[in-house]
Amino acid sequence: MKNKGKIIAVIMAVCSLCTTDVSAAIQKILSVDVQKVFENYENAKVVQAAFSEAVQAADKELKEMGDALTKLQEEIGTLSERTENTALLDSVREKSRLEAEEKTEALRVKEGEFIQFRQDLDRKLTERRKKEITEQYKAIECATASVAKIKKADIVLNKIPGTLYVDDSLDITQLVIDELNSKQK
Repeated sequence: MKNKGKIIAVIMAVCSLCTTDVSAAIQKILSVDVQKVFENYENAKVVQAAFSEAVQAADKELKEMGDALTKLQEEIGTLSERTENTALLDSVREKSRLEAEEKTEALRVKEGEFIQFRQDLDRKLTERRKKEITEQYKAIECATASVAKIKKADIVLNKIPGTLYVDDSLDITQLVIDELNSKQK
């Protein structure tokens, strides 16, 4: 209940700052459910699907690299067993020891490359996702502004469930969704 009072006070304060006389104080306020718009925005769905494909491809590449590391570890294990096998000639055991050392060094290098690759990949995917979401919300903001101008609204509030009551007749969510999706055709 305290939050609703604070929200109403903030809205009234904003309205009073926007007007200088009582006749101008009556403003048209509409609402939009931005989350619902985002969920129903066809371009956002297309972008999300492409991003999911990129994540799957990255996961596949990481798995392949991980499998190669596992194979190298197994080879090192086999070579280590041969170095301990007293039934083998000393020259064979020595050759196995040297090969195990080489592969161990190669493993260290490949593990470092794997870690670096994964970090770079995570960073790139995070940056890509952030950019895509920013672009989607910018499009939603533009469509909301377009619908608000058509409806001659002074203020459009983001309708967040449970925080603010707005009569359904003032909700322009579907109009914004239609505006965004009409540009995709």
